[in-house]
Amino acid sequence: MATVKKVMVIGLDAPLAPQVYRYAQEGHMPRVKRLLERGVYGANCLPPFPSITPPNWTTLATGATSITHGISDFNVHVPGDPLDVVHQGFDSADVQAEYIWEAAEKVGKKAIVINYPTSWPPRMKEGWQIGGNGLHPNEWRPRDVAQFGEAFRASLAYEQLWSTEPVVLATDLDIVPARRWENAPRAAKLLEAELPLEYRKAVASVKNVTWHALLVDEDGSGYSRVVVAERKDGAQPLADLRVGQWSETIVREFNTASGPHRAAFRLKLLGLSPDGQTMSLYRTSLCALDGWAFPAELAAEIPLVGLPLPLPGWQAFRMGWFGLDTLGEVLELSHQWLSEAAYHLVSHKDWSIYYMHVHTPDAAYHVYSNLADPELAANEEEYAHFHAAEVAMYASLDRLVARITAGVDEDETIILLTSDHGAVPTGHKFYVGQVLQEAGLIAFKPKANDVDGQAEPDGVAANLQRAQAPASGDVPGKFRDFGEVDWAHTKAMVQRACHVYVNLKGRDPQGAVEPADYESVREQIINALYDHTDPETGIKPIALALKREDARILNMGTDLCGDVVYSVRAEFIGQHGGILGTQRYGGSGDLRSLFILSGPGVRQGVVLERTIWLQDVVPTLCYLADLPVPQHCEGAIVYQALEDPNQALNRYQSLERRYEKMRKSLDRAPMC
Repeated sequence: MATVKKVMVIGLDAPLAPQVYRYAQEGHMPRVKRLLERGVYGANCLPPFPSITPPNWTTLATGATSITHGISDFNVHVPGDPLDVVHQGFDSADVQAEYIWEAAEKVGKKAIVINYPTSWPPRMKEGWQIGGNGLHPNEWRPRDVAQFGEAFRASLAYEQLWSTEPVVLATDLDIVPARRWENAPRAAKLLEAELPLEYRKAVASVKNVTWHALLVDEDGSGYSRVVVAERKDGAQPLADLRVGQWSETIVREFNTASGPHRAAFRLKLLGLSPDGQTMSLYRTSLCALDGWAFPAELAAEIPLVGLPLPLPGWQAFRMGWFGLDTLGEVLELSHQWLSEAAYHLVSHKDWSIYYMHVHTPDAAYHVYSNLADPELAANEEEYAHFHAAEVAMYASLDRLVARITAGVDEDETIILLTSDHGAVPTGHKFYVGQVLQEAGLIAFKPKANDVDGQAEPDGVAANLQRAQAPASGDVPGKFRDFGEVDWAHTKAMVQRACHVYVNLKGRDPQGAVEPADYESVREQIINALYDHTDPETGIKPIALALKREDARILNMGTDLCGDVVYSVRAEFIGQHGGILGTQRYGGSGDLRSLFILSGPGVRQGVVLERTIWLQDVVPTLCYLADLPVPQHCEGAIVYQALEDPNQALNRYQSLERRYEKMRKSLDRAPMC
């Protein structure tokens, strides 16, 4: 067997594993097809529970389950905090297990870690890291913000749209006759508009800047160009665009509260009417070119191909700023930057372990999982439209994988293409919080428009919908427009993706339940969950409800979890979260994780039907590459994926035979 010198893990967030396999076979993903031909596909790779981003990526990097590594959901609840206080689980300080790259560093091995959730701030002493405190480069999810609302922040600014039309969160454009432009292009008519910059969700405040747009009617046949400039000078434009055209990558320095920072961005003219009265101009996020690398000077090495985009394009698409074509172009810019950054590092650094995360599929399925599902799309036309976008997304990811793996010797490198979980479409509405409220376990303070102290039913339902968002976790108790939780009369509170807490006196600051009643309240919670039947379908939405100590069968437990842990059937939740990893729904929805392993010592062209758990990844990689196993690793080696499951024993026996042969030879040698 060839010697394994490197281990490369490329992680995609929430791809549909069977779709990846299918698209590879159909020729849409030729690089992945090559990996399948040279390796093993695990058809039943199951994610940990809950099937959600931070804990599952932590498992993939530590080999530990959430009961050990401590990231028990998208958000983390610290015991002793009020039950409505959580923080997002992206801080490496919350991870209580050793990463594979930390273990390898003890024996002199170095790692490259790119955009890997729960890995920032870096805990490696040497090696190279880009990002990790968010889902994308230049994205930050600090402890002081909850998951919703101001949940994530950008290094400088998220994307912006200037428009004359009433579009959600767009900056209004006022188009007027052009005045006092220097070096204006020759034209029949000119109009202008101011372009004030907005710095949405910036980590630090940024100095206000206003650009200028010059609308050009070249020959009297209608406006067809827009010149964008920092000041009214046509000789020094940022861009000169026609409808549908992108600018080149632009780099400028911005003054922020933390000092000056260079940032890269692009502009696209989305629309311009011939009369010049309607116009739509898109600016990508302002992508900081520093602040996200370890060591810090590494940032200057990374080639500027594409853009290090936070949350690339998805919010803009959901708000109706542009369609699928532009979304695909923005995603390609993100993939180009990630792949070129990765290629540069794997080609120029002396590394042994490579770990990477790409979030694109997860964002896609949160946006259009139903629309791209053959059984749930409204009609054939809708399905065809979004299915084509899905295929294009996977093809772009295949190009990313191809570019990265071009930097390694496949005969010496173990390559794993994997994921944290899959995704299912959004099914019927179901809110655990509402079930608990109807069972008398959650109470609300009366509002001015309440009757006899009872909140309006619609208000309560909406209230709980906001409080519990199973697909991606929730922030308990933040009921916004619909009133506040009456903690004095609340026995239990739903929290995050799959947890219910007893509001216990002596433990929880707002506690209302006496310790003597703890067990009876847990029984009430479980009974209420199991007793509920969906009135529309006649189906019971709860698949499983367990006391905390019984949740060890799901590798959950300890005081980092709820007093009751529950899972929901896939058709009552979307797109992942409190769903068991075996669940499927719709025509293509599937929660299983992706597992494609190739390289020296791995069988070729094999589909494994055995169950593989994500915690099995780390010990399997360590076994193949002779790496030390992280001290908290709980997984098992996937022996059926190996050409020689007994390779360590056989190598030891071979060395023993050679030693014995040499010893006998020396024994027979004449004394001198």
